[in-house]
Amino acid sequence: MNTTEKYSGHPAYVRLAMTYSSVKVMGPPMSTKLVEIISHIFSLNEALVCGYMSFIHPKTARKIAHDSGLPSDYIAAILNSMAEKRIIITYGNRFLLYPLFPGAFEYILMTGKHDAWHKKYAELVNELFDTGYMREYFSRPVNAIRNIPVQRAVENKSFIAGADLVSELIDSHRNFAILNACPCRQSMHLTGHECKRAAAADGCLIFGEYSDSIVQNNSGRRVDKKEMRDTVAERWEKKLVFLTSNVMPAAPTAICTCCDCCCHALGVHNHLSKNLIAAPHCIAGFDESMCNNCGRCVKACNTMAHCIKDKKHEYNPENCIGCGNCAMECQNGAIVMVENVLYRPPHENYSRLILKILPRIILMGTTIKLRRYFRRT
Repeated sequence: MNTTEKYSGHPAYVRLAMTYSSVKVMGPPMSTKLVEIISHIFSLNEALVCGYMSFIHPKTARKIAHDSGLPSDYIAAILNSMAEKRIIITYGNRFLLYPLFPGAFEYILMTGKHDAWHKKYAELVNELFDTGYMREYFSRPVNAIRNIPVQRAVENKSFIAGADLVSELIDSHRNFAILNACPCRQSMHLTGHECKRAAAADGCLIFGEYSDSIVQNNSGRRVDKKEMRDTVAERWEKKLVFLTSNVMPAAPTAICTCCDCCCHALGVHNHLSKNLIAAPHCIAGFDESMCNNCGRCVKACNTMAHCIKDKKHEYNPENCIGCGNCAMECQNGAIVMVENVLYRPPHENYSRLILKILPRIILMGTTIKLRRYFRRT
């Protein structure tokens, strides 16, 4: 039987779903659910055009028209429509497919739109994420992102360097923006779940040159240093976790201010694999003799490092990512931040980060591809 015949739906949707399932873009296994998502995102004509596009090599409308044999004006209209819907991306006059996670998920939902199409999209992609397929992609340490701790919890520690301070990140840049919405919280909001810590409108924080494109494509608004500092303080008050790329502060980046009930990155860490987030510079140190088992740290923690069991506090340091929320919440001094011997400094730039993690990604991708092949046979 032809592979496309195994799944219901138009063959163009099935073929495009197969493209999106590629391990090269951290795609999910081929499934009826994936075909359903692709069918929702793309019209049939759009899916046919996407069959001539790539995730890696951007193409002009003229090149796609040549490859497909369709009129250039027709192709250009469809490409521009898809770009406006944010289901593909553009580089000048060239067009690329966008992977589902990470990629299209964030790009589509960061606008904060909440119409029927976006609600259905959020429902479908959340169901796909909840299958846990990403566990396979983090079977080895990737350490692609890192946590920036609450500054007041660590700034008096002699071992803390500038890379661990959000003030250093702010001082390293001149341009800032805040997204219209946090994609993860927006996806949950659209499906009827309200975050226990923050609002969907508490969007990710953007630093450096990335902020220019965010403002230009109406994904967020520009802010100055003072508003960025005020926003950081507000997000810490909400007991959110600051996750960013595992690079030095001078590199342009984004901070996702994450919560345990909505965030997909924390979802990976809490439920699938500890290999996504790099070992923090500091972790919570716990003194049982000073603990009164009040549970305040449990409510502040986003990674289930703290819990109350049989009315007694328990702490699992393997779950800790060093955010410092628990230390700030503890009123008895039972929790302080201590140096983590597993810590390694962030990479100088994205090129160094990619070079470090690429061999592991290739190995994991090859393993996943072989595993999927043998499941089909």
